[in-house]
Amino acid sequence: MYLMRHASRHRIREAENARKNRAEIVKALSRGQVTRRELFKWGIFTSAGTLANINGLSPFASSAYAQGIPTGVPRSPTFGALPFTQKMPRLRLEEPHPLEPRYRDYELDLHFPEDLDEPPARRLSYHTDFTMSDGKDCRNPEFSHGPMEGRPPGEYFAHQRWQEYLPKKAFVMSLGQLDRGFSFHPEFPDQDRDSIWTFNSGQNRKSVLPPPLMKLRYGEPVIFRHYNLLPEDAEETSIFGSLSQATHNHNGHNASASDGASNAHFYSGQFYDYHWSTTLARADMINTDATDPRASGPDGYGGLVQVKGDYRELQGSLWMHDHRFFFTAENVYKGHLGALNYYSGPDRGNERLWDGVNLQLPSGSELDWGNIDFDVNLMISDAALNPDGQYFFDIFDTVGFLGDLLLVNFAYKPFFEVLPRKYRFRLLNACMSRFIRLGLLDSRNRWVPMQVISTDGNLLVNPVTVNQLDPMGTGERFDVIVDFSAFPIGAKLRMLNVSEHQDGARPKEYLPRREAINQETDDPAVGTFIEFRVVGEVESVDNPGKIHRASDPDYSRVPAQLTDPIPIVEPVRVRHLEFKGTDQQDELLTGECFPDCADRNIEGFGWSVRVNGESNHFLNANRVSLLVPEPGVTEHWIIENSSGGWDHPVHLHFEEGITIDRGGARMSALERGARKDVWRTGAGGQVRIQVTFGEYGGAYVTHCHNTVHEDWAMLARYDLLTDPKDPNQSYQHVSVIPTPDPSKYGVSYRDPEILPEGNPFSKEFSGNPQAEDDDDDDDDDDDSRSGRRSRRRG
Repeated sequence: MYLMRHASRHRIREAENARKNRAEIVKALSRGQVTRRELFKWGIFTSAGTLANINGLSPFASSAYAQGIPTGVPRSPTFGALPFTQKMPRLRLEEPHPLEPRYRDYELDLHFPEDLDEPPARRLSYHTDFTMSDGKDCRNPEFSHGPMEGRPPGEYFAHQRWQEYLPKKAFVMSLGQLDRGFSFHPEFPDQDRDSIWTFNSGQNRKSVLPPPLMKLRYGEPVIFRHYNLLPEDAEETSIFGSLSQATHNHNGHNASASDGASNAHFYSGQFYDYHWSTTLARADMINTDATDPRASGPDGYGGLVQVKGDYRELQGSLWMHDHRFFFTAENVYKGHLGALNYYSGPDRGNERLWDGVNLQLPSGSELDWGNIDFDVNLMISDAALNPDGQYFFDIFDTVGFLGDLLLVNFAYKPFFEVLPRKYRFRLLNACMSRFIRLGLLDSRNRWVPMQVISTDGNLLVNPVTVNQLDPMGTGERFDVIVDFSAFPIGAKLRMLNVSEHQDGARPKEYLPRREAINQETDDPAVGTFIEFRVVGEVESVDNPGKIHRASDPDYSRVPAQLTDPIPIVEPVRVRHLEFKGTDQQDELLTGECFPDCADRNIEGFGWSVRVNGESNHFLNANRVSLLVPEPGVTEHWIIENSSGGWDHPVHLHFEEGITIDRGGARMSALERGARKDVWRTGAGGQVRIQVTFGEYGGAYVTHCHNTVHEDWAMLARYDLLTDPKDPNQSYQHVSVIPTPDPSKYGVSYRDPEILPEGNPFSKEFSGNPQAEDDDDDDDDDDDSRSGRRSRRRG
């Protein structure tokens, strides 16, 4: 995709002119000056929704100066910046605020400290009051014709299990235009205010870098109050990104209203209260009396707060990002993302405390819990810059977007100082489409072993020592332990990416170490991208002003066993999900698309999901592709990439799955039995997982996490129904809930359809292992229950 280093000035000018032309079209689209339907009629878009192969527009059109070679994309300028000349910024730590519960009639509200001047957090959205007052109360201060809260009204989007998991703290943050004075490197130009939209604390229109880090602990549910303080008028903004937003906690065990992917986006001037409950999965099935000390969180005083649920399902390294359907790639790339560290009894974030539960993983000991002196988040993303050094994103390539600069915590090729001791690094692939594969090198370019302790935020049963990590798709995480004690002060180590891309579909190959080090490739993102420098002393992050020294003892350890395995069991049902690309014109899909894509229908979509061998479907947020009719059941899902030209990192919201096999293909030591929420299918490959559902109900999704594929509708909605006999679970969600249809004027609802091939109550459903043994009476009873439930909501 990117031009070679020795490309002529003519080719660079040609590629830049094509990119400028694309940028003008993107700008017109974002401002509503033109529609995709019009671009289709003019021949600028193909029926697949991609750019026509026209020189001067498409990067894949043949160059006028090199026959048979694509025009390509210009490389990003680096303005003379040398690698490893700036210190890596730590993610910006956000502090929560205490909440005080007070009754308002029969509702329990949560009040913020008075100096914050924040309205109380409520179980029901303020949109409910706006609707009941006919739009007179609780109005948006920026747009008086709409509600102040974007969360949809009524019981469907009320916080489930509110008093059981009552929030004790709240994070208040705003998404806005970037403040002045921020760049990816001191030698780079400052980014314009509309090049990046990211977060700041409180109600603040000016956002700051680096992205935020929030620390949560089991036993302390929180409210994440997200203000959208972007301009209301698209004419005031830059060329990409949606003004309406939604935040997904990836992959918190939260109710659907707080998952961020139920089509409940919200608009400028509004806030949305997300209830991050810190619920431990299987709370209604295992350890229901909360007597197991391993199922716990730190209490802040050296002890534990024990919680219900299965300690084997504790989570650690999560993240948050935008999930506004059809605009996820643009919004996440633009800065709508952050890290979430969850702390528990076993993973306390205090390496010095020994109580028989805490694993004492590398972290520090200045705080009772959540120390990050020696526990470091590394958010790895790729970026592209235009000739002026401004952040650039090309939304026309439906295969996948690749930046040519690797960033760490939004910094270009930084260094990080470490003491000669053990460190924990929480690695996140935050690229939009790029796969990365990482290893650590010493000064003689030899591999340095890393101990992997966690995949996608889930502790492995036993640590696994590797020289190279498995490839990481978008959204995948690895927690690794690196022991620097074998290196003298002054030593320098570098992290290497060996994954070579030719386009955004999948890696072209994983290069040998020496080729990657020497960058014997046309992919500029291959090579080293962060340097670790062993030093004699560093200042504490947890206790600013205190100096940690190389002579200090290292109390951390890496136990031989971190948790216990969850066994593979006979499933209640098996589902087969195919993530497909379409190569032929007659395979392209048309039909209803919801939301925000009426003008895309005529183009069709090249990405789809097929359930249980039936019809291909792209995302319609008002269509339930899979129905899980009761909590507590265990299913096996076969996730298949039935198109050979791509690799899809498939993400499951809400629940983690246990990796069973790859359909006969070899599995790595980091996959076997691992709990994950993102699985790489491989080109033409498949993976089988075991997943158990429970605790909450509502609408969720599974999708390809190549965010460009995702934005071209490679998602499927699944709904989880609650148990009407369980008093702890939401009675409102015993049936499929309607779909919110947001606008700045407020939210209305639509009745959804349910695909029969995804509905176990339907006679057309296949995948139930016991189906042949069921008698006719049972089948009739199931159909009756399905009818009751389906008719109530569509």
